[in-house]
Amino acid sequence: MNTHEILYSTILLVAALVSLGVAQLVWQRRQAPGGVALTLFMLGLAWWSGTYALFWTPLPPSDLFWLNATYVGVVSVMPTFFVFVLQFTNRQQWLSRPLFALLGGMGLLTLLLLWTDPWHGLFFAGLRSETDSVIFAGGPWFWTFIIYAYSLNLLAVLLLVKEWRASQRFYRQQLGLLLLAGLIPWLANIFSLLNLNPLPGLDLTPLAFTLTGILTAVTLHRYQFLDVLPIARDKVVEQMRDGILVLDAQNRIVDFNRTFTQLVMLHRQDCIGHMVSTIWPSWAQLNQELTEAQELFLPGNPPTFLNVRLIPLTGNQQQTQGKLVMVRDISKRKQMESEREALIKTLQTTLAQVKTLHGLLPICANCKKIRDDDGYWQDVAVYVRNHTDAEFSHSICPDCLVELYPQIYRK
Repeated sequence: MNTHEILYSTILLVAALVSLGVAQLVWQRRQAPGGVALTLFMLGLAWWSGTYALFWTPLPPSDLFWLNATYVGVVSVMPTFFVFVLQFTNRQQWLSRPLFALLGGMGLLTLLLLWTDPWHGLFFAGLRSETDSVIFAGGPWFWTFIIYAYSLNLLAVLLLVKEWRASQRFYRQQLGLLLLAGLIPWLANIFSLLNLNPLPGLDLTPLAFTLTGILTAVTLHRYQFLDVLPIARDKVVEQMRDGILVLDAQNRIVDFNRTFTQLVMLHRQDCIGHMVSTIWPSWAQLNQELTEAQELFLPGNPPTFLNVRLIPLTGNQQQTQGKLVMVRDISKRKQMESEREALIKTLQTTLAQVKTLHGLLPICANCKKIRDDDGYWQDVAVYVRNHTDAEFSHSICPDCLVELYPQIYRK
């Protein structure tokens, strides 16, 4: 091995180790949408760089064998990155069986045509020599695969651009690094096509994708990438009358709308990524295990009553990914309920003080006794006292006074 072969092999081995390290880091967050696809992407890069490093060493069976082996990583890198972008931008509905069949079929067919090229020439078309260290030319299937791979890359970049334009500031920092990561392979190929390669004879593509992995690692460490995931939202969420708060599995704030900040009197806007308990002190008053509606009282003049509901967010495997917190102002309803209860209490108190007689009362035409429900005849005074709260005080009217006590009346 000469000096430049040792240098190239060392650089590629380092790139492979970096890719493996990032793959392990991402695997720890595999439950997040896109975590598995990104792990496979990094493993594909590690294989690509590792086998390309072996090409520059005098290891058997041959140089061309190891160069062909790099394509196991090549055919897996773009599809897995594309799947990751679809999941990260919340476009899982695109991941249908026909799409997986297309992605997997293109990779398997490319490997098959590559390894059997001496029989048909569809991949290299006789343009390859024993001294080739880079595969930059070939037959019809070579260019078909190139168009397919870069179309996936271009579509992934366009989806990231669209997501970046619709995202908040915190997510733009994440997506900006992802965009740069997606553009690096294009820049590497432009450098190669313009003969600006600082390492002559070395394919810069695996190194470019390794820079993608390094940027991903920086995003993982600095911006809680795959921990704080962007949630698909549109203008409807901002215009809802209910407050919306989205938390991840560690109760860190992922998203919220303007109504939520108004209801809980939250003045900070740089809340994304912070623990909800440090931003919203009333969070401690809620039962976080209860999914039914809970009432939250906020003192003030006037006081505020909130109806809060916690809805678990689960993934395809039913693993918990976070919570959706819906907050509604019920202060007016509570005031009306209080006024209604006060009115009912007043009416009950009044009714308790009033008893009335109603219906037909059988009364004797002579002695004026009244027959009760059991058939007994009672004096009018007794009957009224038993059926009302009234009491009798005895006196005598003028007519009876004339009739019974005329001498007293005359005096």
